Amino acid sequence: MKKISLIVAAVLLATGLSFAQVHVGGRVAGTMSTFKGDDSDDAPWGVGFNAGVAAKYNVNEMIAVVPEVGIDFRRIADDEATASFWVLNIPVLARISPVANLYVEAGPTIGFILSNDVEYDEPSFDDADFGGYNLSDYGIDLDDMLDDAGSSGAGEDANTFEFGLAFGLGYSVLPNLDVNFRFAIGLTNLYEDVKTEDYTFESDLQNMQLSIGATYWFM
Repeated sequence: MKKISLIVAAVLLATGLSFAQVHVGGRVAGTMSTFKGDDSDDAPWGVGFNAGVAAKYNVNEMIAVVPEVGIDFRRIADDEATASFWVLNIPVLARISPVANLYVEAGPTIGFILSNDVEYDEPSFDDADFGGYNLSDYGIDLDDMLDDAGSSGAGEDANTFEFGLAFGLGYSVLPNLDVNFRFAIGLTNLYEDVKTEDYTFESDLQNMQLSIGATYWFM
Protein backbone atom coordinates (compact mmCIF):
# COMPACT_ATOMS: atom_id res chain seq x y z
CA MET A 1 0.00 0.00 0.00
CA LYS A 2 2.86 2.32 0.85
CA LYS A 3 4.41 1.73 -2.60
CA ILE A 4 1.09 2.45 -4.31
CA SER A 5 0.73 5.69 -2.36
CA LEU A 6 4.22 6.76 -3.38
CA ILE A 7 3.47 6.00 -7.04
CA VAL A 8 0.21 7.95 -6.95
CA ALA A 9 1.96 10.87 -5.28
CA ALA A 10 4.70 10.81 -7.91
CA VAL A 11 2.13 10.79 -10.75
CA LEU A 12 0.19 13.67 -9.21
CA LEU A 13 3.40 15.64 -8.71
CA ALA A 14 4.51 15.04 -12.30
CA THR A 15 1.07 15.99 -13.64
CA GLY A 16 1.06 19.12 -11.53
CA LEU A 17 4.47 20.14 -12.79
CA SER A 18 3.39 19.48 -16.38
CA PHE A 19 0.27 21.61 -16.09
CA ALA A 20 2.28 24.30 -14.32
CA GLN A 21 4.22 24.75 -17.55
CA VAL A 22 1.06 25.40 -19.60
CA HIS A 23 -0.55 28.85 -19.73
CA VAL A 24 -3.80 29.83 -21.44
CA GLY A 25 -4.69 33.33 -22.57
CA GLY A 26 -6.58 35.57 -24.96
CA ARG A 27 -5.03 37.54 -27.82
CA VAL A 28 -6.15 40.59 -29.80
CA ALA A 29 -4.27 42.39 -32.56
CA GLY A 30 -4.68 45.15 -35.07
CA THR A 31 -3.54 44.15 -38.54
CA MET A 32 -2.50 45.63 -41.88
CA SER A 33 -2.93 43.28 -44.85
CA THR A 34 -2.12 43.36 -48.54
CA PHE A 35 -1.54 40.99 -51.44
CA LYS A 36 1.78 39.79 -52.79
CA GLY A 37 2.57 37.95 -56.01
CA ASP A 38 2.61 38.61 -59.74
CA ASP A 39 -1.12 39.39 -59.71
CA SER A 40 -0.97 41.81 -56.78
CA ASP A 41 -0.59 44.88 -59.05
CA ASP A 42 0.75 47.09 -56.23
CA ALA A 43 -2.21 46.31 -53.97
CA PRO A 44 -2.74 48.76 -51.10
CA TRP A 45 -2.63 47.92 -47.39
CA GLY A 46 -5.91 47.57 -45.51
CA VAL A 47 -6.82 47.62 -41.82
CA GLY A 48 -8.22 44.55 -40.07
CA PHE A 49 -8.06 42.69 -36.77
CA ASN A 50 -7.38 39.32 -35.19
CA ALA A 51 -8.87 37.90 -31.97
CA GLY A 52 -8.63 34.49 -30.38
CA VAL A 53 -7.09 32.25 -27.73
CA ALA A 54 -3.52 31.09 -27.13
CA ALA A 55 -1.68 28.47 -25.13
CA LYS A 56 1.96 28.51 -24.04
CA TYR A 57 3.96 25.46 -23.06
CA ASN A 58 7.29 26.29 -21.45
CA VAL A 59 9.87 23.71 -22.50
CA ASN A 60 12.43 25.45 -20.29
CA GLU A 61 13.28 28.99 -19.19
CA MET A 62 14.30 30.03 -22.70
CA ILE A 63 12.05 28.04 -25.05
CA ALA A 64 8.27 27.81 -25.33
CA VAL A 65 5.75 26.52 -27.86
CA VAL A 66 2.77 28.82 -28.49
CA PRO A 67 -0.20 27.56 -30.55
CA GLU A 68 -3.05 30.00 -31.25
CA VAL A 69 -6.54 29.84 -32.71
CA GLY A 70 -8.02 33.13 -33.91
CA ILE A 71 -10.49 34.77 -36.25
CA ASP A 72 -8.71 37.01 -38.74
CA PHE A 73 -10.55 39.75 -40.64
CA ARG A 74 -8.72 41.23 -43.63
CA ARG A 75 -9.87 44.14 -45.75
CA ILE A 76 -7.95 45.48 -48.74
CA ALA A 77 -9.40 48.36 -50.75
CA ASP A 78 -8.46 50.85 -53.44
CA ASP A 79 -10.40 53.13 -55.80
CA GLU A 80 -11.56 50.20 -57.92
CA ALA A 81 -12.40 47.32 -55.58
CA THR A 82 -12.64 46.12 -51.98
CA ALA A 83 -11.62 42.59 -50.98
CA SER A 84 -12.50 41.21 -47.55
CA PHE A 85 -11.74 37.85 -45.94
CA TRP A 86 -12.75 36.04 -42.76
CA VAL A 87 -10.12 33.44 -41.90
CA LEU A 88 -9.77 30.89 -39.09
CA ASN A 89 -6.06 31.29 -38.40
CA ILE A 90 -3.96 28.71 -36.51
CA PRO A 91 -0.29 29.60 -35.99
CA VAL A 92 2.05 27.29 -34.07
CA LEU A 93 5.07 29.31 -32.99
CA ALA A 94 8.35 28.46 -31.32
CA ARG A 95 9.31 31.20 -28.88
CA ILE A 96 12.88 31.85 -27.74
CA SER A 97 13.77 34.33 -24.99
CA PRO A 98 17.44 35.31 -25.36
CA VAL A 99 17.14 37.76 -22.46
CA ALA A 100 14.59 38.26 -19.71
CA ASN A 101 11.12 39.39 -20.95
CA LEU A 102 12.24 39.76 -24.60
CA TYR A 103 11.40 37.01 -27.07
CA VAL A 104 11.46 36.17 -30.75
CA GLU A 105 9.01 33.74 -32.33
CA ALA A 106 8.57 31.92 -35.63
CA GLY A 107 6.56 29.08 -37.04
CA PRO A 108 4.00 27.84 -39.57
CA THR A 109 0.46 29.17 -39.88
CA ILE A 110 -2.58 27.31 -41.17
CA GLY A 111 -5.64 29.21 -42.34
CA PHE A 112 -9.16 28.15 -43.28
CA ILE A 113 -10.83 30.84 -45.39
CA LEU A 114 -14.40 30.97 -44.06
CA SER A 115 -15.64 33.64 -46.46
CA ASN A 116 -14.32 36.11 -48.99
CA ASP A 117 -15.92 38.85 -51.00
CA VAL A 118 -14.82 41.28 -53.70
CA GLU A 119 -16.91 44.35 -54.46
CA TYR A 120 -16.12 46.53 -57.45
CA ASP A 121 -16.80 50.23 -57.21
CA GLU A 122 -19.44 51.44 -59.65
CA PRO A 123 -18.23 53.97 -62.23
CA SER A 124 -20.11 57.25 -62.38
CA PHE A 125 -21.44 58.62 -65.66
CA ASP A 126 -23.49 61.59 -66.75
CA ASP A 127 -25.10 62.51 -70.06
CA ALA A 128 -21.92 64.25 -71.22
CA ASP A 129 -20.11 60.91 -71.16
CA PHE A 130 -22.44 59.78 -73.92
CA GLY A 131 -22.26 62.79 -76.19
CA GLY A 132 -24.96 64.69 -74.34
CA TYR A 133 -27.68 62.14 -75.18
CA ASN A 134 -30.33 61.21 -72.64
CA LEU A 135 -30.00 57.43 -72.48
CA SER A 136 -33.48 56.98 -71.02
CA ASP A 137 -34.91 58.30 -74.30
CA TYR A 138 -33.51 55.18 -75.94
CA GLY A 139 -34.83 52.77 -73.31
CA ILE A 140 -31.45 52.34 -71.64
CA ASP A 141 -31.44 52.21 -67.82
CA LEU A 142 -27.89 53.00 -66.80
CA ASP A 143 -28.51 52.13 -63.14
CA ASP A 144 -29.55 48.60 -64.09
CA MET A 145 -26.48 48.24 -66.27
CA LEU A 146 -24.22 49.30 -63.43
CA ASP A 147 -25.97 47.01 -60.96
CA ASP A 148 -25.40 44.09 -63.30
CA ALA A 149 -21.75 44.88 -63.95
CA GLY A 150 -20.66 47.04 -61.04
CA SER A 151 -20.40 44.62 -58.11
CA SER A 152 -19.70 40.99 -57.58
CA GLY A 153 -19.62 38.61 -54.66
CA ALA A 154 -16.60 37.07 -56.31
CA GLY A 155 -14.99 34.27 -54.45
CA GLU A 156 -16.44 31.06 -55.83
CA ASP A 157 -12.97 30.35 -57.25
CA ALA A 158 -11.19 31.09 -53.97
CA ASN A 159 -9.17 28.49 -52.12
CA THR A 160 -10.39 27.51 -48.66
CA PHE A 161 -6.99 26.48 -47.26
CA GLU A 162 -3.98 28.69 -46.65
CA PHE A 163 -0.47 27.88 -45.46
CA GLY A 164 2.19 30.38 -44.48
CA LEU A 165 4.88 31.45 -42.05
CA ALA A 166 4.90 33.98 -39.21
CA PHE A 167 7.78 35.78 -37.52
CA GLY A 168 7.55 38.03 -34.49
CA LEU A 169 9.26 40.02 -31.78
CA GLY A 170 7.68 40.59 -28.39
CA TYR A 171 8.13 41.77 -24.84
CA SER A 172 6.52 40.67 -21.57
CA VAL A 173 5.57 44.00 -20.02
CA LEU A 174 3.98 42.18 -17.06
CA PRO A 175 4.21 38.55 -15.89
CA ASN A 176 0.83 37.85 -17.54
CA LEU A 177 0.85 40.39 -20.40
CA ASP A 178 2.81 40.16 -23.66
CA VAL A 179 2.89 42.67 -26.51
CA ASN A 180 4.40 41.87 -29.88
CA PHE A 181 4.94 42.77 -33.50
CA ARG A 182 4.39 40.04 -36.07
CA PHE A 183 4.93 39.57 -39.81
CA ALA A 184 3.02 36.83 -41.64
CA ILE A 185 3.42 35.75 -45.24
CA GLY A 186 1.25 33.31 -47.21
CA LEU A 187 2.89 30.57 -49.26
CA THR A 188 -0.26 29.30 -50.98
CA ASN A 189 -2.47 31.14 -53.46
CA LEU A 190 -5.69 32.73 -52.29
CA TYR A 191 -7.46 31.88 -55.54
CA GLU A 192 -7.57 28.83 -57.78
CA ASP A 193 -6.29 28.83 -61.34
CA VAL A 194 -8.87 29.93 -63.91
CA LYS A 195 -9.32 27.32 -66.63
CA THR A 196 -11.09 27.80 -69.94
CA GLU A 197 -11.48 25.46 -72.88
CA ASP A 198 -8.29 26.73 -74.48
CA TYR A 199 -6.25 28.36 -71.71
CA THR A 200 -5.30 28.10 -68.05
CA PHE A 201 -4.65 31.34 -66.20
CA GLU A 202 -2.41 30.61 -63.23
CA SER A 203 -3.13 32.56 -60.07
CA ASP A 204 -0.24 34.14 -58.18
CA LEU A 205 -1.76 36.03 -55.25
CA GLN A 206 -0.91 35.44 -51.58
CA ASN A 207 -1.54 37.15 -48.27
CA MET A 208 0.97 39.41 -46.52
CA GLN A 209 0.23 40.89 -43.11
CA LEU A 210 1.70 43.01 -40.32
CA SER A 211 0.18 43.03 -36.85
CA ILE A 212 0.64 44.59 -33.44
CA GLY A 213 -1.04 42.61 -30.69
CA ALA A 214 -1.25 41.72 -27.02
CA THR A 215 -1.79 38.44 -25.19
CA TYR A 216 -3.15 38.29 -21.65
CA TRP A 217 -2.39 35.03 -19.84
CA PHE A 218 -5.21 34.05 -17.51
CA MET A 219 -3.27 31.19 -15.98
